[in-house]
Amino acid sequence: MKQREWTYMLVFTAMAVLLTVMAGCGGSGTGNVTVKDPPNRETGGKMELVQIERKDDLYGLAWLSDTEIISTRKPLWMEGMIYVHSQGGAKGPDRELGIHSALTVNPSPDRTHLFVSNRMNASFVQIADGKRVSLDVSDETYSGHLNGDVRGAWIGENAYLLVTTYGLSVAGIHGDTTLVWTMKEYSESILKVEAVPDLEDPNRFKAYFLDQRGVLYKMNVVFDHLNHPSAKGEPQQVRTKVVDFSVSADGSKLAVAVETSENKNTVYLMETGTPDKATVLAEGRLAKQISWSPDGSKLAYSLFNLERGGSGLYVMDTKEGRTALVSLYPNLQSMLTWSPDGNRLMMSQENPEMNLTTERTKLMTEIYRFK
Repeated sequence: MKQREWTYMLVFTAMAVLLTVMAGCGGSGTGNVTVKDPPNRETGGKMELVQIERKDDLYGLAWLSDTEIISTRKPLWMEGMIYVHSQGGAKGPDRELGIHSALTVNPSPDRTHLFVSNRMNASFVQIADGKRVSLDVSDETYSGHLNGDVRGAWIGENAYLLVTTYGLSVAGIHGDTTLVWTMKEYSESILKVEAVPDLEDPNRFKAYFLDQRGVLYKMNVVFDHLNHPSAKGEPQQVRTKVVDFSVSADGSKLAVAVETSENKNTVYLMETGTPDKATVLAEGRLAKQISWSPDGSKLAYSLFNLERGGSGLYVMDTKEGRTALVSLYPNLQSMLTWSPDGNRLMMSQENPEMNLTTERTKLMTEIYRFK
């Protein structure tokens, strides 16, 4: 079945690329920027996909503002410079940030600091002057190291929740790092983590994380009067057989993709207070890349389903309940990031056209603009 599924994905990817090229341009572009017509446009609700802007030979890592993206022009495994790139109507050349070889760049909520990480190293960079503070995430007892494949999450303006080989740690912007939870089974690893503030207590945060076994957990992280972080109680199991998830910024809603049967994933929407009650949003062979917009008005997810059709990247208007197909690419391994105002969704890919030669790795970023 795995070989058959991989064959389906290869065929679909080739078809998707051909369809995207044939779609042509919906506007004019200069250089390697192409403005395309959306594959489908919803006009009856409040959400409308109005433009797709494609940027070749560029990989977007994060949004610095609503019109600026932090990006690189080399594959992530290479030591390429990191730039701030203006998009849309903004003008001006790319400017260097003085950062090399970053797998993750995540701006703080107030846009004053960047969390930057590679496979094994991490640091905070002050945006105003480029001052860098390196982090030591090793632990004397367990000799843990940073798990650079997992993005991590900001908890407030001054601390970051990051994944280590043996658990979760909280790093302060001044360089102090505290191990807050250690996994009981060291053979397992954490695949994804998100965190949201507790609206009733500014010193408390709720962290959600998914482990390699497909178990989704919720854990409380608190700061004492000395601003020292710790986990309050043991993590609580939320759901099993989970393949992906995302929690809304206000912490009230949870979207999860669950393996409900062989070769079938179901995307559910639920209230965090009542996870047993869920609404089905979509079903397919594979569902991934679930991501909430910062204001909670939109939910993005990717679906792969050749049998029923409709594979690609979808965005749902959570207030109106309408869903729009925004890309023909399934995007199952791509990174999705929302602009701060929630009106633009960025998808970045390496090798989107199945070019597997390492020295000529193709980069591509698409930005979907809504109103």
